[in-house]
Amino acid sequence: MDSINNVIEPLTDDPDDPSDGPNEARTAGSDYEESMAGSVFGSVTSSIAEHVWEYGRRYHSFRPGRYPIPNDEVEFKRETLRHIMFKELLDGKLYLAPIDKNPQKIIDLGTGFGDWAIEMGESHPSAKVIGVDLSPIQPVWIPPNVEFIVDDLEDNWVQDNDFDFMHMRVVGVTLKDTRKLFQTIFQNLKPGGWVESQEFLAVVGCDDGSVKPDYPLKKFYELCREALHKKYGYDTNFIEHLPQLLEEVGFVNITRRIFHVPIGEWPKDPRLRAIGGYFREIIWDFAMAMTARPFIEAEFEQAEIDELLQRLSNTLPNKRFHAYVPVHFVWAQKPV
Repeated sequence: MDSINNVIEPLTDDPDDPSDGPNEARTAGSDYEESMAGSVFGSVTSSIAEHVWEYGRRYHSFRPGRYPIPNDEVEFKRETLRHIMFKELLDGKLYLAPIDKNPQKIIDLGTGFGDWAIEMGESHPSAKVIGVDLSPIQPVWIPPNVEFIVDDLEDNWVQDNDFDFMHMRVVGVTLKDTRKLFQTIFQNLKPGGWVESQEFLAVVGCDDGSVKPDYPLKKFYELCREALHKKYGYDTNFIEHLPQLLEEVGFVNITRRIFHVPIGEWPKDPRLRAIGGYFREIIWDFAMAMTARPFIEAEFEQAEIDELLQRLSNTLPNKRFHAYVPVHFVWAQKPV
């Protein structure tokens, strides 16, 4: 079963609003202090807790190169904003799957800085919550029922096979064999357990014709797909065909809900306007992450990259472009 949210109504144009026109070029930066990623974790060896500096950014050292996005303070800002945005999109919820009120074991696959896992642990104190990621960048002070593990979620699992709920959010830039992963998820869920995947589909939508074919974010997404597939073999748009895959693996009660996330503060609705402001910053920081390593390793011309960034910086805050990106929430149940 699929459902899509309604058309977004734009603000009335304000000729005196400077954000309706080109703005000055932006630069990457952060208001955050140095992240806690360098802390020593009790279950992590010092070699794994170290990091690699390349292209002016910091990356994980466990299986270096496996994940081409940084894990530094700029990325911390982006993931924090993204977590806030997803909660705002879901009216404060962390998930949509109809899981039991008192789940006992929950796992967050590709947990990143651990916000989702920590909040799940706080809201479900009787559950054991595990976050898995390639980087040991999660905070030290966490709820007693939360644990973080450094591992590759596409490896052979050493976890138990009695999970009530498995969650993954925006891991499309890391997956090479989605069928194998969801077969593993199916095997490790208890009967009646749920899986939920929350993913952007990297396409630009518009309902009123204000976004033209040369809108620069369209070109950016095209280069992202090319770089991530050609260089790393990632299945970046797996969410589009995930319901069919889940059915083939054996899941039941498969549901998909699609939200249109505005880019920038052009919506009339105050809540959607705030979401659009978050998303604009998230996209910009993601563009800086992609141009730092994946675009260079894909051997794109630097002049092309610089021109694209300039065009993105001019259009992302422009309220006259009523662009949005669909985010898919797909959940399914292992048969009882």
